[in-house]
Amino acid sequence: MKSFLKYIGMASALGMTLFACTEELPGVGSIPDLTPPSADFSYKATQEDYREVAFTNTSISAGIFEWNFGDGGTSDEKDPVHMFPGEGEYDVVLKVKDGNDLSSDTTITVAIVDEFVPEFQCNSFECDDRSVWGSFSGSGSPTPPDQDTGAKIGNDGQYLDQTIKVTGGVTYNVSFHYVSKAGGTSAGELLMEDPDNGITFVDESLPLTENSSEYVYTSYVIETASNTTQLRFSMNFGDVETRYDLVEIKKVD
Repeated sequence: MKSFLKYIGMASALGMTLFACTEELPGVGSIPDLTPPSADFSYKATQEDYREVAFTNTSISAGIFEWNFGDGGTSDEKDPVHMFPGEGEYDVVLKVKDGNDLSSDTTITVAIVDEFVPEFQCNSFECDDRSVWGSFSGSGSPTPPDQDTGAKIGNDGQYLDQTIKVTGGVTYNVSFHYVSKAGGTSAGELLMEDPDNGITFVDESLPLTENSSEYVYTSYVIETASNTTQLRFSMNFGDVETRYDLVEIKKVD
């Protein structure tokens, strides 16, 4: 009888020891969250309405999104499009969470102004519908600035041509990267105009690049007329093969 009680006592002690260990180490077997969420986003007005803003969520390690647009509107979409009531500055708050219920938030003041924010479609020449630019061949050599695909213009049948909406009476910086082969006199024939109003902003030959294996950056400052609503960007073949990438337009403050 004495021996049986001894075993009972040892078993109870072992059980208490195991229970104590479980209570003291609740995180045994779990994995630390080494990538907590970080909230961030970018935005731009659409071409349809200056009050309509498309938000792009650039947060990391997050799957739950809570937007407050600062005008009473909210959303739980990842990349919402929101219509603001009118001009002004709005403090837009994005709060994100991950599966461990860890959260992060950021606030960015979004300025809504009554003017177009012009943008070239497929500015890096990698979208599905490349016809927005006309006719060109995709090329990854030499390596373009975006490390992906450039537009190669190698004969008279190839060209870049796109017309976008702009605001009249505004100064813009139009820029792109390009690289040309040697042996000719012109890398391309550049024309920027408002054909509807007979206005020419730029009409010139593009000089050859000094190095045929490295893209260079070039830009043009243009001031639109008060009655201008469109800008046509046209690049035709010069007399040597040339590649282009990242055609962009930005307002000059």
